[in-house]
Amino acid sequence: MAFNKEDSMANFVQQATDFQGKIMILICLSAIMGLGKGGVPGFATVATALVVATAPRDVQGGLGYSVALMVPILTMIDVYAAWLHRKCLDWSSIWQLLPLSFVGMFLGQKLDQYLSDRSARIIVGSILLSILILRIKDMIPSSLASKVPSVFGKKEKVEGSLPLMRHETPTGSNPSQQGSTLVWACIVGLFGGAATMLTNSMGPILNVYLLSVRKLPPESYIGSRAMFFCFLNVGKLPMRFVGGTLGWPMMPLAFGLGLVAIIGVYCAKPIMLSMSPDTFTKLELLVVVLCGFKLLLF
Repeated sequence: MAFNKEDSMANFVQQATDFQGKIMILICLSAIMGLGKGGVPGFATVATALVVATAPRDVQGGLGYSVALMVPILTMIDVYAAWLHRKCLDWSSIWQLLPLSFVGMFLGQKLDQYLSDRSARIIVGSILLSILILRIKDMIPSSLASKVPSVFGKKEKVEGSLPLMRHETPTGSNPSQQGSTLVWACIVGLFGGAATMLTNSMGPILNVYLLSVRKLPPESYIGSRAMFFCFLNVGKLPMRFVGGTLGWPMMPLAFGLGLVAIIGVYCAKPIMLSMSPDTFTKLELLVVVLCGFKLLLF
């Protein structure tokens, strides 16, 4: 049965800004989301999931409004995070992902018309865990190879020649490795773009690509991830407006929550820099696993 979108959106905003209702919860979650986007592993994923969980059940289309509300908030966060880490951006990762991500977003918006929320979560969760398993499978042989000692018990190098050890090959100099990276960029862009429109969960899929395929250090990972989502969210804003899940009555609320989230981004940088790169990567990938199972089971 058709429903009045304007009245439904007004009801959503009224409930979200009620001081006896969800506004304090949304403020806390925005701060946590900012900490996560700024580099504290897992916080952004948890906050995003909880924002969706607070969607009012008595408002028709409430889940769509909750997901759409995050788009302007995340845009503000990502602009600031990208500026904060602007000296460490890996532009090649960003440009490789963007084209098919927009194609995936278009496909995701079309699929959203036919899939239930539960079906969308199962599909995205399955894709996320499949990508992670494939990456772990690819990483095991190279990890074992790096532990095999050389014939003479040390790394052999001939002056003026290319490195003999596999892990000493200069980054990007191996054509097959470049091809593999491009294939992964296409897979992550296409499926991640669809995931961001269906369940707002491209983040974990992107994390696998940046950390296990591109192998970016923490600060470069945070900045590049934020800049990528700047482009993506700017594209999502008009799509959400056209789709009717985002409107001008929601923007003051989104702007206020975005300012709170920016404070979280600022506070997160010293926390992120205090971690070793190895610890940071393991924590982020652990969150990816948990996120995948959450989408499948809940």
